[in-house]
Amino acid sequence: MDEKGFLIGVLQKVQRVFTKEAFKKGKLLGAGQDGNREWITVLATICMDGTFLPPGLIYQAASGNIQDTWLDDFNPEEQLASFASSPSGWTNDILGLSWLQTVFDTHTKQKARNGRDWRLLLVDGHGSHLNMPFLDWCELHKIHVALYPSHSTHRLQPLDVGLFRPLANFYSQELNAWIHTTQGLCRISKREFFSLFWPAFQRAFTQKNILSSWEKTGLQPFNPEKVLNQIAISRSDTRPSSSSSSTGSSALSTTDWRTIRRLMKNVVGDILGSDVRKLSNTLQKLTTENSILTHENEGLRRAVFIEKGRRKRGKPLFELLREDDEVKAMFFSPTKIQHARDQQSHKQQEKQRLEAERQHEKLQKLREKEAKAKAIQQRKCDREAARVCKQQEMKEKKAIREQAREDRQIQQQLQRELKGQKEKAEKNRKTSKPAEPVVITASTAQEVAGPLTASSRPMRIRRTPQHLQDYEL
Repeated sequence: MDEKGFLIGVLQKVQRVFTKEAFKKGKLLGAGQDGNREWITVLATICMDGTFLPPGLIYQAASGNIQDTWLDDFNPEEQLASFASSPSGWTNDILGLSWLQTVFDTHTKQKARNGRDWRLLLVDGHGSHLNMPFLDWCELHKIHVALYPSHSTHRLQPLDVGLFRPLANFYSQELNAWIHTTQGLCRISKREFFSLFWPAFQRAFTQKNILSSWEKTGLQPFNPEKVLNQIAISRSDTRPSSSSSSTGSSALSTTDWRTIRRLMKNVVGDILGSDVRKLSNTLQKLTTENSILTHENEGLRRAVFIEKGRRKRGKPLFELLREDDEVKAMFFSPTKIQHARDQQSHKQQEKQRLEAERQHEKLQKLREKEAKAKAIQQRKCDREAARVCKQQEMKEKKAIREQAREDRQIQQQLQRELKGQKEKAEKNRKTSKPAEPVVITASTAQEVAGPLTASSRPMRIRRTPQHLQDYEL
């Protein structure tokens, strides 16, 4: 096992294609790179049977917790890796012990007959391995710990000899392709690291490379001469070969324009005039420009997709799995990561359910408020209608009273007129003058008392001497 640090936005040396004129002018610039210097440490482990253990990634996190957005590209069902965090991004005593328990012991116990056989762990002299809790735990679980001599890991450590350099080169290629695809519009961050690291890790940690690394160090099969011969040779001849690293590939494929050129040659023959050459060059130029534009459009779409993903705010992924009495630094296996995601998803669904219930209650209260307001308005309308009806009844009653009062006044007036007529007739009788008949008709009463109402009935009274005599009797 050994550690490998990554500055997630810094490239290694990359190959470039440029024109001879640009080289002569001396205006060549370095390869474009993001430059993000956030640190992530990878704990890599290989076995002598050509296999590797899931890598342990330590993210730099001041809060000590990993955000869920950093692992959006990690699929526990298809990829095997463990994750942890520390304020510096480096390993420490607690993380070293956690790695031993959750990664090394878990994935090597079955090879050692479920821990009944002894296992050998080769490590360097880092402080995270040279502490008593680490060594005591190894002793209790039948694990031998062997340390490399100081300043010898570049020759004796298989990871340093044959795997870490290809891993760095492949990661640089992935990062360079990502920068080229997004055309430098998106910054590299911890969210994109795993999507670039995992393909590079798979390309570097193959069974062929692992077995070759054990063989180069003379450990498997055991051959000390492999290292001793390297020490005897001069330093200039012992530089590791870079043949295993990829030389990169052009971003554009030349198949199309070569096919067109070959087809044109088959059609027009070997006689190539100036017009034919011009047409061939034009087709080649158009095909190349189309390939470049297609590649740029794909990169722009990728950049837009990345920027949209960054708008999602990260949430602590493992805080639900930590217990109060548990140490904060620990490695989380893919199973725990999936469990944390499930808990986070359940928590989010519960939050959405509560929010939906609150919205429903709010809507129900709003409907009740509207119904109450409608009821109040209806009662106001009913009271107003009752008030208007009552006023109408009062007006009708008032009109009836007024009519009755007028009828009484007319009747009283008629009675007064009759009384006056009687007194006049009595006076005339006493003076022995023959009485003339007095006729009181409706017109006479109207002249005396005013106009008649609908309830008044016309009255006709005739007075004769005989009537006056009957009145006296």
